Amino acid sequence: MFEIKHLRTLTTLADTGNIRKAAEQLFSSQSALSHQIKDLEQRLNTPLFIRNTSPVEFTEAGKVLLNLGEEILPKIKQANNALKSPLLATATLKIAIDCHACFQWLLPVTSHFSQQNNSVDLEFIDENFAINKQNKFSENKVDILFTDEKLTGNNVIYQEIGQFEVIAVLAKQHRSNQHLTHGKISKHLGNFSPEQEVTPYLLPEHFSQFTLLTYPLLPEQLDIFNLFLTPAKCKPKKVKQVTNSHVMLQMVSANMGVATLPDWLVTSVTQRSLFHCMRLGEKGIHKKLYARYDKNSQQLAMIEKLLPEAIKEFANLYAS
Repeated sequence: MFEIKHLRTLTTLADTGNIRKAAEQLFSSQSALSHQIKDLEQRLNTPLFIRNTSPVEFTEAGKVLLNLGEEILPKIKQANNALKSPLLATATLKIAIDCHACFQWLLPVTSHFSQQNNSVDLEFIDENFAINKQNKFSENKVDILFTDEKLTGNNVIYQEIGQFEVIAVLAKQHRSNQHLTHGKISKHLGNFSPEQEVTPYLLPEHFSQFTLLTYPLLPEQLDIFNLFLTPAKCKPKKVKQVTNSHVMLQMVSANMGVATLPDWLVTSVTQRSLFHCMRLGEKGIHKKLYARYDKNSQQLAMIEKLLPEAIKEFANLYAS
């Protein structure tokens, strides 16, 4: 009864206000466009607009077709674009980080990946993902979760990114504090260079002397409490929450507190000469970083393309 070209003619007529301008925009002659409209009116047996009105005024029947055209034509255009350029369709890869410090080294990886893969849009989920992360993984449909904790789940894969040690970072002034010395560790601290001197390690009770600088998380979400202080029933003298790793390290160098951070974060900063790093306990706290994802994910190909780059970049943190 009516065709897409009729809907396009009516919407163009509504936009331009008269047949002459509509014909110009549709690259048609005024007479051909008038004939098309008259033919449609004969098919429908009803006028579609009132003649000799400026701008054009549609009848009720004309408004029905006009509303239909305004609704359906954009969808037709969108479908045509998708069919003509299917490779340009953008896929969204949602990433969550259950580790505040990881954002520093992961961001360059994702930025480079986005530049090399224009069809992929990387989206970071809220930093507060750590709270109830088991449920949020499915609720937010996160494609990749970078975490240092393994949780059970069906169809879940944990790809190891690398290993690291959680260490204490103190101001240089603490080097001369003999009351902190309690035994000795091996020739070097975690992944630090062998040239560094023998360093004392810290015991949980030492933290009663310190202001502990932490990320803005609950104590039960922090390794320093879960793996070191709480089992020994020890508490720090005071806790200050800091959102940014660099600010935290500046506060440490100014002797405003002690931080516990991944060793790679401290070895990667240019101001590491300002700090004194110590192991937590005689054996230290060693952890692994994983990328968690669903083996049935629709974005599996992109996930498996991104992860080798992440693994390589994490290894580069210790290369120097």
